[in-house]
Amino acid sequence: MIHREQSVRRLREDPLDVVGRIAGEIGPRRPTSLGEARAAAYLDGRLRRAGLRVSADPFRAPRSAGAAGPLLALPALISVALYYRLPLPSLALALWGLALAIVLLWWPDAVVLARKRPSQNVIATRASSSAPRRRVVLLASLDSPPEMSRLVRLLADDVRPEIGRATAYGLLALLALLALPSDLSFELRRALWLAQFVPTAYLLLLAVVDLWLLRAPTTPGAISHAGAVAVLLASAEELNALERTELWAVALGATGSGAGLADFLRRYPFDRETLFVEIAGIGAGNLSYVTREGVLRERPADARLLQLAAAADAADPLIDAEPRAYRRERTIGARLLRAGRRALTITCLDTDGETPHRGSLDDTPAAIDAPMLDRAMRLVAGLVRQIDAPREPKIEDRR
Repeated sequence: MIHREQSVRRLREDPLDVVGRIAGEIGPRRPTSLGEARAAAYLDGRLRRAGLRVSADPFRAPRSAGAAGPLLALPALISVALYYRLPLPSLALALWGLALAIVLLWWPDAVVLARKRPSQNVIATRASSSAPRRRVVLLASLDSPPEMSRLVRLLADDVRPEIGRATAYGLLALLALLALPSDLSFELRRALWLAQFVPTAYLLLLAVVDLWLLRAPTTPGAISHAGAVAVLLASAEELNALERTELWAVALGATGSGAGLADFLRRYPFDRETLFVEIAGIGAGNLSYVTREGVLRERPADARLLQLAAAADAADPLIDAEPRAYRRERTIGARLLRAGRRALTITCLDTDGETPHRGSLDDTPAAIDAPMLDRAMRLVAGLVRQIDAPREPKIEDRR
């Protein structure tokens, strides 16, 4: 009888059902949209049923990463137009565009020309049975990404457009500088002018891609990120008897622009010993815990969390995870590491090191490998239980 009740309970709380509800019934969840809000309301109710204390924190966020492309393409067009008769203003515009591109490269989450709309984070907490010795924050994303073809991902994914714009404007400024001497021959001056069309055309292409992404359809997001939300919920339900660890289960809205994470950290100024575990892109591929991530500057994951993830994997043969570096999209974990936080990302990657079906309209519940959800939950729960263990040593080996 007990076994039957446990089986029924497990069936009712199957993570695959959660994925079907979020990615199937609710469907696409563009940041700040009604779909994102419905996913937040659904998760709020499920976390309350699991016995956690839940709140929804509203904030305002941009619907997309903005339209920096058209803004940054304009100085290039004017610079090329002024090249022959006004070389100094042409150079000044190229240098101004370069400065703007460098600013956006330095602050990749800066949003330009985007109206802000309401969004929300779902915050659930479970206190430990005794005085907490540790605080662990599990993080997942409520929204889903827009459709992106392979070409669009190549041009506009992660920080590639910021790198491309800075490079293009650097070349444009160099060509404008070479054209300053008044004794240049007509042929050489004309060749330098024609060469400016190459970086300018590239900047215009990025502008077109930015405008297209503003209206691109949003994917169902089963792997990105409904599978991660399902694992977050299953892990919170599984970790119901922690003795020394305060558990936070947090689903962030508007993660593409980083607005959800920024609001969360602003409201809750955690101490530097708080441990963050991001769950992202779960459902197909190879289960992985990320050792290093970043594009321009790789940052290692927290050394202690890596050690605990490896130990949890070794202790449970059903997990079968692998340590891997990740150099693609800007994850929540990468943003936390950039801010100096102790973080680790748990995800699924294909042979190319990418999240399977990311940016594809085929990212539906049918693409989910159901056992992968259970394996990811086991990895998360095993990691947290080791932190909660009585002999879990003081975490001092930062990185």
